[in-house]
Amino acid sequence: MAIDFIAWGHGTQTDGTPDCGCTDGSYTEAGLVGPITKAFVAKLRACGLNVASDVDTNNDRNITFCVRDANNLGARTYVSVHCDFSGAPSGTYPICHPNSPEGLRLAQCLDAAVRARIPIGTRGILRRSDFEVSETDMPAVIFETGSIRADIAILRDKPTEYGNALACGLMDYLGVAYDGTTIPPETPAPVPETTETAGDILLEYGDENIAVGQMQRDLRAMAYEDQNGNELVIDDDFGPATEYAVRRLQSFHGLEVDGIYGPLSDAALMGEIRQVQEALVVKGYDLHVDGAVGQQTDLAIRDFQAKNGLAVDGIVGNATRAALGI
Repeated sequence: MAIDFIAWGHGTQTDGTPDCGCTDGSYTEAGLVGPITKAFVAKLRACGLNVASDVDTNNDRNITFCVRDANNLGARTYVSVHCDFSGAPSGTYPICHPNSPEGLRLAQCLDAAVRARIPIGTRGILRRSDFEVSETDMPAVIFETGSIRADIAILRDKPTEYGNALACGLMDYLGVAYDGTTIPPETPAPVPETTETAGDILLEYGDENIAVGQMQRDLRAMAYEDQNGNELVIDDDFGPATEYAVRRLQSFHGLEVDGIYGPLSDAALMGEIRQVQEALVVKGYDLHVDGAVGQQTDLAIRDFQAKNGLAVDGIVGNATRAALGI
């Protein structure tokens, strides 16, 4: 019987210490998404699905081991449940691999099912090669259930409803009715867009969205500045300062300097970030090498800077790079 793997975001790090994920006051990511993930798994099993999950062992594995276990089991699908950091805006934010049409379809089914049952908006579907969607052997989605601050009421007060909604989304994808029977062929699950460039990141001057904000955060962390030599402002607005920083990135990597942030620019910037993350791992930091600057990577950079007598700004400039040995 096919197995579906459901991961409880974060857990025990590879050195045995707890990884709570992002935090906001007394709230932790692992603490909030735990009840959601448990309800997700319980609903699937109640409908007859064979589910493997770290909820059975009380969140004792981080995502590295969850991916390993899912691959070893030959799982049919992989869904990892998370919530976003305190500075993120409200809304769901599923992540799938840019080259996985089935990953996109799974993300669409999950997102549609949640928004049909939970009073929450969406920030869209992000197609990016994060670890859990790039290292899994099956269609995979990292499901950001919302912001730990902006959506705290939902995450805290509606875990069962949220978990049940995610289960409905996975069953929609699999073509399984909610009573465990098979949906007739004439009512298939929705299909994703099929344009040749579907999912390739493309950001340019004038865009205003959360993807621009993540790009700005990544550029800033890698020391790309505006035209006046100032730190890049993270405001989700692709204006002149951001365009200048993108051009600097493109020039540094020998790409066409057009100020348009596409797949090649994205790959170049992710490569820089991965190099920094790998260097931090060598220095003893327990990080997921995913090519994106999130809360854990930012905190690791700042901690490393503080311990090495560097300016603590979260920016990997020449001095920090030298200290990291890159």
